[in-house]
Amino acid sequence: MSRWNAAKKLWAVSRSLHEQRGGSVWKYFWDAVHCSRRHGASAENYLVLRFYELSDRQRGEYLTSGRSKAADSALNRKAENEDIRKLGRKELFDRAFSELLRREFLYAPDCSFAEFTAFLDRHEECIIKPVAGTMGKGIEKRRCPENREKFYERCCREKLLLEEVIVQHPALNEINPSCVNSVRVNAARGARGEVCLIGACLKCGGKGAVTDNFHSGGVAYPLDLENGRVSGPGRNNTDIREYTRHPATGYFMPGFALPFWEELKALVCQGMERVPSLGYVGWDIALTPEGPALIEGNVHWPGGNIIQFDRVGKYPLILSCLGEKNEKHTD
Repeated sequence: MSRWNAAKKLWAVSRSLHEQRGGSVWKYFWDAVHCSRRHGASAENYLVLRFYELSDRQRGEYLTSGRSKAADSALNRKAENEDIRKLGRKELFDRAFSELLRREFLYAPDCSFAEFTAFLDRHEECIIKPVAGTMGKGIEKRRCPENREKFYERCCREKLLLEEVIVQHPALNEINPSCVNSVRVNAARGARGEVCLIGACLKCGGKGAVTDNFHSGGVAYPLDLENGRVSGPGRNNTDIREYTRHPATGYFMPGFALPFWEELKALVCQGMERVPSLGYVGWDIALTPEGPALIEGNVHWPGGNIIQFDRVGKYPLILSCLGEKNEKHTD
């Protein structure tokens, strides 16, 4: 991103803060510039992590975009192309982690029309995904169309992955039934290769949303790593409001306990075992009535904002995995 585009984003955030909470636009802007230079904070970091309310010492504890990039470079410095490809392309991920998915899938370009039709016979409704999409873009939930030949041609031409619709646990369906509300857990390897859980959140889709992505209108709620309970209000990436209740259903979130929490943490460790060369991954996991199911793994920029909505910066944990101490910041 050019400096000019970065400055425009900082200015847009500063104007938004002025409109939402008052104060000087210029004061926000220059403070955001300072955070960018000293802490590697992006415009979104400044907004959603509430940097405008924090001292420099507190800001020094947070995993910002700049620090996330550096952490990824350091922790994934020994990454092998095969492991990166497993997480970078959705059809390769599904194949590599097939027994951890709890759902059937089919990659259209690699199957015959007969296999494609048989899949649709088994699943009247399915999820279709571009294999290299990000932030929930291009994902559709749709019923089987009448003209299967045209649908097959489209899926092959656009290189689409078809997946069985995940049936989420009734407890999560009560919060928001329009999409699968998944758990994000970021995991890193310590100096001795042990798996360390850095932070977690529950990602909930907005009203009527097909995906729970934070950048597509979703709300993320902080989770306590010890017990899997929602530990505070949620946030989105556009305003400073905090959501104690889910915006679609009004469900009161703080204190909500996720089912299968110990099994979910074990699944994260299983995922890390499948990509032994990777040192930092963000895992997205669904909770079904039978237990946790992997959705995807994110390597390179695995989302630092949403795992820090508990108001506890995760940068010291990352540095600990690297065998380093935190930099010093003064007020």
